[in-house]
Amino acid sequence: MRSQTQRWLLSLLILSICLSGLLGILVLLTGGRSWFEVRILLTTAAIGAASIVGLAAAAVHEARRWTPLGAVGMGATGVALAMTLIVIWVDSLIDVEAYTKTWACAIIASIGLTHVGLLALARLRRQFEFARGVTILAIVTLALQIAFLIVTETDAGDFWARLIGVNAIIDVCGTIAVPILHRISDISKREAIVTTALAVQLTCPRCGRPQQVAVGGARCGGCGLGIKIEIEEEHCPSCGYPLYQLTSAACPECGAPIAPPRPAGT
Repeated sequence: MRSQTQRWLLSLLILSICLSGLLGILVLLTGGRSWFEVRILLTTAAIGAASIVGLAAAAVHEARRWTPLGAVGMGATGVALAMTLIVIWVDSLIDVEAYTKTWACAIIASIGLTHVGLLALARLRRQFEFARGVTILAIVTLALQIAFLIVTETDAGDFWARLIGVNAIIDVCGTIAVPILHRISDISKREAIVTTALAVQLTCPRCGRPQQVAVGGARCGGCGLGIKIEIEEEHCPSCGYPLYQLTSAACPECGAPIAPPRPAGT
């Protein structure tokens, strides 16, 4: 279920896209290209882009993974959007250079924080965690490098260009690899449960015959009634590790404390 913030941001995104399209059509049909119309188009584009980043940050916040990242990402996105609207609509600024540098850093921070937060959503097995760590390190390093070049106005020589290129490649490769590793981790966890033979003792609701039925699809031995049983096993709330037949008080994958199982229906 989407949160109220996510629904609001999604509505804002749809509205900005529709408004941008309508204004674009109007400009093409009327032939007008006034600065006011350009400002309107830039405003809707900025709101649309901020809504996309804000939706991602809201998803991170709602997932409660690395808790501060989602909220800080949404805050940075709001600041970046406000500064963008000022750039679009205010003709003269007191200190254009300082404002532009701060504006660029705010955009970098909003994208970087949200990017890291999205990677935090992945539930990886312990042996895959290095991929996320390396990718996050590359994201942070790349953001700091770009911000440093903007603030100090340093000439990006050959060394800086190579370093930025290396971090960018690691960033892209890691961003692609982490979701794949998340999927692999999820498949292995599901296989651990699905391939385990389970049976349930029950009484047929049609003929009343007591019997033991295997989990999955089966038929009553007395009347032939089709019976399908599915068991949803509890997972670790921190890393998603399956807790089937767990005997320890902590998750063997991440070490998080696990509450003892409760009787059904409580």
